[in-house]
Amino acid sequence: MARNGRSQKDFAALLGVRQSSISRYESGSASPPVEVIEQCMRLVHTVEADRSPTAEELAQRVRTALADPSHAEARLALAKLVDAFESEHTRSRGVDATRR
Repeated sequence: MARNGRSQKDFAALLGVRQSSISRYESGSASPPVEVIEQCMRLVHTVEADRSPTAEELAQRVRTALADPSHAEARLALAKLVDAFESEHTRSRGVDATRR
């Protein structure tokens, strides 16, 4: 889990969870709830907003983070999110094309 140099304790406080939860998330022995993932993304991406990862970098991070068989539910949720993104992107491109 990217913590931008923060200790587990500090990062846990920012996320509103216990340090032991961060430890379990990082070791893969527990999966964080969606709310924690969203908050984590906000914290990390507001600091790392200078550079977006390439598609390949992001894919590698996903492969690594979700490789454990116990993360099947998270992989399914991510797949649905990507499907929704693709659908919205396709729909918005269609609207843009009709406006030209």
